[in-house]
Amino acid sequence: MGTDSCVQSSQEWIDTNLTCKMNKAYAVTIPKKLREKLGLEPMSPVILVVDNQSILLSTKSIDESLDIQSHINDNGSFYMPKEIRDQLILAPGTTFRIRVGSDPAQFCELLLEKV
Repeated sequence: MGTDSCVQSSQEWIDTNLTCKMNKAYAVTIPKKLREKLGLEPMSPVILVVDNQSILLSTKSIDESLDIQSHINDNGSFYMPKEIRDQLILAPGTTFRIRVGSDPAQFCELLLEKV
């Protein structure tokens, strides 16, 4: 499954000094400058993987993945599925620190850490 590729890789995470919040509709908006840098456009598919108290977000497709899949909507946000909200005890207003992977060739591109 995708989690192992992220967690066991030599991927280092760089703090972007950016945060994002989950709104009342359980959506999380990725800041525009970060979406542009990563090429995240409306309807871009994303894969969400829970790792401890963080959420790994990737645009890389995984064959036969059991990870949770979503997509970026028109305003640059993605819906936070109930399974993840329940597992991490997330509520509207939860803030996440955003980190990016140091090696774009690695599986994961964003790490959202619950603040």
